[in-house]
Amino acid sequence: MNTQPRIQIKKIPSGYRGTMRTIEHICDLIKTGAKDFTVRRTAIDILIQRAVKPKDYLGEIKALFEWVQQNIRYTKDTFRVEVLHSAKRMLEIRAGDCDDMTILLGALLETIGHPVRLVLSGSDPMLQDRFSHIFLEVFHNGRWIPLDATMPHPMGWSSQAPVKKVIVIERSETMQSDATDMNGIGDLGAIPDWLRQLLKSIRHEAVKPQDPRIKSLWELLRQRQVLGRSRWLKAVLRRIWRQGLAARARPRLANRVVSRLRYWRILPQKTNALKTPLTPAGMRPVSPVGLRPVASVRPVAMQTVKPVAVQRTAK
Repeated sequence: MNTQPRIQIKKIPSGYRGTMRTIEHICDLIKTGAKDFTVRRTAIDILIQRAVKPKDYLGEIKALFEWVQQNIRYTKDTFRVEVLHSAKRMLEIRAGDCDDMTILLGALLETIGHPVRLVLSGSDPMLQDRFSHIFLEVFHNGRWIPLDATMPHPMGWSSQAPVKKVIVIERSETMQSDATDMNGIGDLGAIPDWLRQLLKSIRHEAVKPQDPRIKSLWELLRQRQVLGRSRWLKAVLRRIWRQGLAARARPRLANRVVSRLRYWRILPQKTNALKTPLTPAGMRPVSPVGLRPVASVRPVAMQTVKPVAVQRTAK
């Protein structure tokens, strides 16, 4: 079996165009790594070794972040060559720079259902399109948590660089649905408390202007790339953010918001399994009709048809 790594050599444009081209490759490598069984098995093994309890999602993020931080050696790229390793290859060589560690950590997190995005940073405020560093942010409980595995700091820490740019990893609609199920939001028991309380407030309670839960929902919809699919919901969230809501019953508004979130699989689908059939009011149950057995049918004797000789006429 040939185990030699597959190496692709491409020329990268200079300047900002080259940076964006590199970011495209990084996003592709994260998405590919998240679907790799070796990467998923490694992530699960790390969680088991560190005794992370099931559904402790923050604990999962912390365990994977610290594993990359402690087990991957920061090593610069080849001189004057931008090297990008796949997540699977990073698990073999255990060394790479900031973009390689971002690829590995992003794939490990996404393969067990935690959405991530990229953050580029630069040190010169006069050059807003020049970046020197890249790290991750992971989405958890309505907020984005910075994860910079190249630095000896706990998760949540990020440098105060004057230049920052957030890069959303684009996905197809099918992949978005899969990600919704994987990160636990599709599970009724795992709906974030802030979202549950927000829907309750929209239904019949007061909501103050600039409520942080509205911002969290806005960020969640934007990360799922579904925010632009409903002008109505987008306008409603903006209006609530600016004006708030008075304390009164709004069942129609709440039901419409919930219906839209269920359609996007951010909330679980409503299931009404009926244990017993319902009988409409005023109708008597229909009694079963007695059936008489049908007499057996006698087989009919079939006459054998004799073949007819066909005389051919010579031409």
